[in-house]
Amino acid sequence: MRKAFLAFSLVGLVGLGAVEFDIDKVHSSIDFQTKHLLVSKVNGVFEDFSGKIDVNLKEKKLNFLEGEISMDSIDTKSEGRDKDVRGSGFFDVAQFPKGYLKMQKQEGNKFYGILTLKGVSKPVVFDIEVSDMVKHPKTKKDVVGVQIEGKINRKDFGIGSNVPNAVVSDEIKININLELNK
Repeated sequence: MRKAFLAFSLVGLVGLGAVEFDIDKVHSSIDFQTKHLLVSKVNGVFEDFSGKIDVNLKEKKLNFLEGEISMDSIDTKSEGRDKDVRGSGFFDVAQFPKGYLKMQKQEGNKFYGILTLKGVSKPVVFDIEVSDMVKHPKTKKDVVGVQIEGKINRKDFGIGSNVPNAVVSDEIKININLELNK
């Protein structure tokens, strides 16, 4: 009986177009942007991240997403700034080495989830776009793209609480670009 239930469940998932994908990290990125001194934009990336993703191909939406970022993998193109941001005044990576994003639901082009940074978990609403699936010309694997972008207030997560908005903007833009292989 249990095997029959599992078989029907799998058929149901395939019928809905649900497929679990692997992240192609070479063609994926987790980027952020903030303003410095209210005049220039500073960009950064997190080089080390992982996740589990289940995509409904027919509806072009996510069924499931859980992601993890190694906070010490930050790269802002400045070793001094990266060292400061890893410190206790910002990410405090010694105490909080990981950041997490867990999907709650997707409605239309809105992604609802829980973001955890520096041990603080907050609900977030981001824009999301899921591409059509294509066949990679070299690997012949099925590939789909997911783009998630939005904004957070860094102080909501206790990041740089003593740094004024005029030095580093409170608003941080987040852009998650994922290329997924079936």
